[in-house]
Amino acid sequence: MVDNIEFETPKLLLHDYVADQFAAPSGFGGSLIALAMRVINWLPYQAAVARLSVRQDDRMLEIGFGPGSGLRRLTKQAVFGKVFGIDRSRTMVSIATARNQASIDAGQLRLAEGSFEALPLPEQSVDAVLAVNILYFVDPLHKALSEAYRVLAPGGRLVIYVTDHSHMSWLQFNGSETKNIFTTDSLASSLTASEFGAGSISIEKVWLPFGFRGLVAVATKPAS
Repeated sequence: MVDNIEFETPKLLLHDYVADQFAAPSGFGGSLIALAMRVINWLPYQAAVARLSVRQDDRMLEIGFGPGSGLRRLTKQAVFGKVFGIDRSRTMVSIATARNQASIDAGQLRLAEGSFEALPLPEQSVDAVLAVNILYFVDPLHKALSEAYRVLAPGGRLVIYVTDHSHMSWLQFNGSETKNIFTTDSLASSLTASEFGAGSISIEKVWLPFGFRGLVAVATKPAS
């Protein structure tokens, strides 16, 4: 008698590869993912930055900046401020550095490879934190939220964009590296259970092309 043998299909292997690359882009595949990120994140980024209310002298941190297209926008808005970027992908740091070299040379932008769960910044060192399509991959989530709270100055704000759980199954970056998925209620619960629960929290649904639904959360650290 021959036991049944299960084989991974090429489709599943491709899905896992793409999902892993979205979580931590690397090598040639990471360069291709960078192009995809610029397209996928364009509208979510607009929605999130619009709610960030950037001031000209803000000190800002973007977590998971990917290819760095959004960093250029932040440096133009916070023209008298500072922008920091942390990404866990060395490939993305390299691509974003090349795209934003002028701002780096001017001392307005600093990029680093690092962990979202242990941010390499001092306490109360930024006025705003931006995280677009990245919280799926942090583990544990409460630690990443605690770190965002720690580096924010009193009165600072965290703006998050995530795709609603009801649409995540359609996306190629939903794979083994996906640690968190979100509904309006689960995102609200996670923020309320964190240090941000002591401040104000709002969550708004936004609609994107092809019927995709996103969630934009704004959490503010108490001013005192």
